[in-house]
Amino acid sequence: MTRSFFVKAALILLAAYLPAHEFFVMPQEVKDYRAGDTVQINALSTHYFTVGEELEPAEVNEVYAVKNGTKGTNLPLKANPDKLWYETTYKLTDTAPVILVGNRKGNFYCLFTNGDYADGTRAAVAAANPGKTIATARYFAKYSKYYLNPDPKDTTFNKPLGHTIEILPIDNPASYKKGFKPKFRVLFNGQPLANAEIAATYDYYNYKTANAYAQTQKTDAKGEVQFNITNPGIWLVRISDTRKSQHPDTDEDNNNAILVFTVK
Repeated sequence: MTRSFFVKAALILLAAYLPAHEFFVMPQEVKDYRAGDTVQINALSTHYFTVGEELEPAEVNEVYAVKNGTKGTNLPLKANPDKLWYETTYKLTDTAPVILVGNRKGNFYCLFTNGDYADGTRAAVAAANPGKTIATARYFAKYSKYYLNPDPKDTTFNKPLGHTIEILPIDNPASYKKGFKPKFRVLFNGQPLANAEIAATYDYYNYKTANAYAQTQKTDAKGEVQFNITNPGIWLVRISDTRKSQHPDTDEDNNNAILVFTVK
């Protein structure tokens, strides 16, 4: 099953906080991979699920694989100007489960009172735009995970990776199928994030409507939430957290996390 199958219909608007784009890391082809296979990986900066929209500077994005709980080295990214995404590869030495990880490194941007925006800190943006008034200065960071070759015997699938905000599967992704109701736990700085809104959706769901999610829930006191797998195919679970900034001269910190998996 190739990703082109998904791209035809994947116009799900994901960004709750414009103008920041979501950041995804996904394989070019969604399938079970064998030892010796080279996985083609795409890294997208976009408001649309699986559809490239912007080529941000390569240095702000990092992509790597986590295997047996151990982080690998960053993979080199090559721009595809036609598809508006970055590409890289990862060769499998065996069929052990792998988590493909993407991190859009933290950065700053400012929103103006007229609705425009500019990248940079408040001081830099103000100096470059003397005729505009800054409404909000924001720090943001984005994290993405894709579960490749999930295995029911894997004991590392729910090991935290240390992201500022992170969605962890409580149930092994290898067990996901239509009718199953997997649980997830959200961590912020390593601690359960309670009463946080989190959304889930699948490819082809109301794909022409902005901010359309099949299911939306709030985490409980343990930071946990449960969704119902109603369809086979590719799914995502997403959370966006905005709070008072911990950075100097900045109003808000916005951290996003996305967990992507395939249901057979």
